[in-house]
Amino acid sequence: MVAVIVAAVALGATPGLAAAPVEAGKVYSGTEGEEVAVVPLAPRAAKKYLLRVRGTGSEFDGKVFPYELNDWSTSTSEQYNYKTQWHGRDYTALHVRDKRYELYVPGRQQAIRLTFDEKKTQTLKPEEVYATYQKLQADGTLAKLMAFDRKGEAARHDKDYAAALLEMNNACGTSVSAAIDWSSVNDDLLKEVSISSYCESPLTAMKGLCEVSNVAKQTVGEKVKQVSCRFAPVQEPKFEADRLIWTTNKDASNQDTYATRFFKKNL
Repeated sequence: MVAVIVAAVALGATPGLAAAPVEAGKVYSGTEGEEVAVVPLAPRAAKKYLLRVRGTGSEFDGKVFPYELNDWSTSTSEQYNYKTQWHGRDYTALHVRDKRYELYVPGRQQAIRLTFDEKKTQTLKPEEVYATYQKLQADGTLAKLMAFDRKGEAARHDKDYAAALLEMNNACGTSVSAAIDWSSVNDDLLKEVSISSYCESPLTAMKGLCEVSNVAKQTVGEKVKQVSCRFAPVQEPKFEADRLIWTTNKDASNQDTYATRFFKKNL
């Protein structure tokens, strides 16, 4: 609950916002029905906006989040973006650079190119956008979507990790068990890096070794029964009997190559 309140306050989602008037907004549209309505909150100098997204097939559709404007424009270049909170992280949904409008939404890797839509701008009713925002704020929808969900994040990474483990076991003909040591992962780290990607490296490396060498396949089968992935200040993987403790950190690079070299030396 505290995290939700902090996120809301940080973006201006306070009771006082309910009385804030909205100004005339603009609509930007994509080629496949995507659109975003950008509605400023008064006073405009506060750089607070409401953005309503439609037609993207994402979780943002129909939602109105509070955003902050970040402007880096100069006398010769126009550059700014609109940032909100999404599951406890800063999230830039709309980025503008010299009349190039790009919309980013969860679940779509590529940016959605938009252009200014004069017709839809003329029919936009900012009060309706604001009313939707008030409703989503009142029923708790925004608080839930903006707050950090550690349990949900961990479950998503566990699922990805389990998929990588299955591929490794299939390639090596093994039944290795593996788990992420979540006690070694704090919230800030979970927000900053892809935990499963860091932890999958030894599994991917063993899979690759098994696919190209029967000797490696036999060795992995005989010597690896368990894998535990944890984070620490120093990257220092090691074996304890038939258990691999894969200790890594957020600054580690070329993990797959490092893991392959580790196994060639230590198996």
